[in-house]
Amino acid sequence: MATCQTKHPEYTEETANDFNEIARTIFFPIYPVIAHQILKKADIDSGSCLDVGSGPGHLAIALATLSDLTVFTLDNSEPMCRIARANVAKYRLERRVRPVSGDVQKIPFGNESMDLVVSRGSFFFWENLTRGFAECRRVLRPGGMAYIGGGFGNARLRDEIAVQMRERDPAWEEKRRGWYANCSPHLVRSALAASGIFEYDLIQDDSGYWVCFSKSEEKEKTRDKHRRTGKTGTIYP
Repeated sequence: MATCQTKHPEYTEETANDFNEIARTIFFPIYPVIAHQILKKADIDSGSCLDVGSGPGHLAIALATLSDLTVFTLDNSEPMCRIARANVAKYRLERRVRPVSGDVQKIPFGNESMDLVVSRGSFFFWENLTRGFAECRRVLRPGGMAYIGGGFGNARLRDEIAVQMRERDPAWEEKRRGWYANCSPHLVRSALAASGIFEYDLIQDDSGYWVCFSKSEEKEKTRDKHRRTGKTGTIYP
């Protein structure tokens, strides 16, 4: 199984507030851009969405604003969850965006409960990539899509943010390269295969570095048939 070599920082109230300040200022323009890209790729406009490792909730808010989705934010940091609730209330989206405490290693939702699973910036820190991908797939409904990775939406935003972040932290780009190395294409492909996901898109372009996979309705029907009949011998991702 692919395991994470970079431990995610434990957020205190102070560091979570600092993170939110950066997200709502320097990073703020990326969220509607990425949300639009996700919705276009998934071709999903309604139903239930899970944002894994959602932090202060800005991507979830953008997704809810640009669609009819009900978005559940999932973060294992209580300070981040509290900030997310405040941000959701600020936009009066309490009925559409619902913060939940939990971890990708054991997502607190039932099988086939989500039409869309997204994550920006968290999978670099997942304790176990294989387990994380398997959990994201488990909660996807047949016909649903997962869109997981990291990026800034386009080259212009990436470059503008890099300039601002270097001013705040001269080591920021070196840290970012380390995070990406932690989820190299080789490691990601190995983790996807180990979690039973064999059909996916691995995107590396100006939008960022993303893994997209769907749960096929036809293959799920065949998988269920094999479970009921006890037949084996064919693996269906």
